[in-house]
Amino acid sequence: MIARGVPSPHHPQWGCFEKDQAEALARLGHKVVVMSIDARFARHRSSLGLHHFSRNGVEYYNKTVLPAQLFSRILGREKYCTIIKRKYYTDLAAKIIALHGKPDIIYSQFFTNSAFAVDIKGSAGIPLVSIEHLARFNEVKLNPFDEKWARKAFDGSDILIAVAGTLAANLKKRFDKDCVVVHNMYGKEFDHPGNPHPKSPTEPLVFVSTASLLYRKGFDAIIKAFALAKLPPEKWIFNIIGWGEEKENLERLIQENNLAQNVFLLGKMDKPAIVKELAKSHVFALPSRNENFSVAVLEGLAMGLPVIATECGGIRECINKQNGIITPVDDIQAMADAITHMVDNYDQYDRKAIIRDCKERFSPESIAQKLIEVFETAINANNRSL
Repeated sequence: MIARGVPSPHHPQWGCFEKDQAEALARLGHKVVVMSIDARFARHRSSLGLHHFSRNGVEYYNKTVLPAQLFSRILGREKYCTIIKRKYYTDLAAKIIALHGKPDIIYSQFFTNSAFAVDIKGSAGIPLVSIEHLARFNEVKLNPFDEKWARKAFDGSDILIAVAGTLAANLKKRFDKDCVVVHNMYGKEFDHPGNPHPKSPTEPLVFVSTASLLYRKGFDAIIKAFALAKLPPEKWIFNIIGWGEEKENLERLIQENNLAQNVFLLGKMDKPAIVKELAKSHVFALPSRNENFSVAVLEGLAMGLPVIATECGGIRECINKQNGIITPVDDIQAMADAITHMVDNYDQYDRKAIIRDCKERFSPESIAQKLIEVFETAINANNRSL
């Protein structure tokens, strides 16, 4: 598997999709090796060089290199990727193959990795399955670099997976590439035992959300919606887990709308801490302006929380009347109505049924089995062509 990276205490979301999938595949008996190149310009990065470790049955090889920004400013992004970064990927792949043997499949996450995976596939003769998550492919325009490298990635993949039906349709329209739809999974940490703690009639309804504090995530809209709903302060709390560039703007909105006693920015958390917060919560909310198939929503459902979410990407592929409410993007009044409905009708949602449904459709075991079926299809097609 070619991943973005590996989650760490300072960057718990970086590579989290890949980690969950890798460990799910390993639990089903497959040998999984994950490689990644870390060229980010970020604080708390590990020391330069190759870092190898084993975790939960998966072998990880993460190479930390000098920040891409340094070379891109000198050479340009295109030349840096074509000359320098390509060599990082092909050299690391060759090292892993020398250590572990030729793999049955290369499985690459995100088009930026998949473009380099095409080079590895070509030199090693291994079938390539790529999976795409990014919401930018739902936008009207792509920048020329993304357009070129995405086309290389998708055209060079034996099978392309999209994490939502809406994304698959957009990729087909934009790149004329057929996709297999395999949804995201929630992590094993969120496997709820199935007996949610009941809400006391006297306690406030606790809304929760987990996402980076970005404009795309729409937290400004839902804060305005809570203000518009004018609910008694003792009836509700909204906790936002995450960190990002919108933090100051959101703090200002909270103060301007006199919500400082009800809306709390809890900051960045790792998965175990998020599980504890969800276990204390009642409703999950994600007011995104652009999304494909939110893992955060799946995590809320896995814990038995009904969801308020906006209609973007594949949200209708996981939310229905039994487990939540869908509102139009940026519709403050509709969000306010959904919030009020949850406060007044929370007891109508069957949390045990929400857990059962989510586990059946989006558990690590369920999604990993679907991935294996895709891999087997690619392997069999490659064998027939030899």
